[in-house]
Amino acid sequence: MILFKRVLSFKMNKQKQFFRCFCNSDNTLETIKSNQIQWPKDYNNIPLEPNVTNFSTISPALLPTFNLAAYVNESYSLQQLVKLGVEIYKFDNNPDVMEMILKLDFERDMKPYIRFIHDCGVPVEELGKFLTKNPMIFSEHMDDLITRINYLEHKKFNTEMITTIIRKHPKWLSQSTVDIDTSLGFFQSNFFLSGDNIRSLVTKLPKLITWPKKSVNLVMFSLVEEMGFNKSERKRLLQIHPRLFIMSKNHLLQRFNYIHHTMNINHDRIVFEPQVMTSRLFRIKQRHEYLKYLNRAQYDPTKPNYVPLLKLVSGDDSEFCINLAKTSVEMFNTYLKTVQ
Repeated sequence: MILFKRVLSFKMNKQKQFFRCFCNSDNTLETIKSNQIQWPKDYNNIPLEPNVTNFSTISPALLPTFNLAAYVNESYSLQQLVKLGVEIYKFDNNPDVMEMILKLDFERDMKPYIRFIHDCGVPVEELGKFLTKNPMIFSEHMDDLITRINYLEHKKFNTEMITTIIRKHPKWLSQSTVDIDTSLGFFQSNFFLSGDNIRSLVTKLPKLITWPKKSVNLVMFSLVEEMGFNKSERKRLLQIHPRLFIMSKNHLLQRFNYIHHTMNINHDRIVFEPQVMTSRLFRIKQRHEYLKYLNRAQYDPTKPNYVPLLKLVSGDDSEFCINLAKTSVEMFNTYLKTVQ
């Protein structure tokens, strides 16, 4: 306690000495003269003298979150990609792609790959679309790409088939031969497909082969256990319209329930025209209800005024009204307003 009082007394004495020094000083606001202020040398001239510095080449520093468009003017490689039709803005949300692209030299690192893709049958006008969908092809080893083409040739895919696969699904070339071989085996064993069946399936929808097998299994299970198709019908669905197997299982089930239970379409008709299940549910409902309102909802091919399921969901509203409903679009739109 005594020590604390001594420290406090010492601090108070120091403060008193400071205030005495400050009060005895002659440098008060009233006594300071303007000529005592030492201005920086630059202010001896006119402070607002016009500045002739060229600021046109100065740009703000780029933050870590940037877009490739900011580099186009300075990057020859990006300029060439843009000329090819590559939509580089689509890479902005992928830092790995942006980092890779910025490190590449067009002549040394990109041109050999572009030439390879073109030699595989991708026309010049589609090179931009191809590279937009699979820019990471530049990170693949050229020997691996050649091996993947050789694998398809070994599996008896002809040149036209290989070109079709690559043009439809550019990311195919980024899949290892081991993964592709495993996937082909999966479809062949689960659907009892022949070699010709497999080649036809791959050419029709190459994306299906690289699609997550978990999602494919869910659709396979739903078709048999929830929708009531047998395995033979499931195989036919795959061969006729494989896009069903890359759809959301829940969306597929909702459309099936409406088509089968509300529209009274049996399994045979759905298998014959499975494209109806890839159309949006609201589109199916609107058109079916309108035909029902007109007494034209007739889906039995053995009876007059038969309405094919494919035509029900294809074409725009004008074509639907003219060809199937036999009314004007205005009448269709008026009907939709009354039921919404």
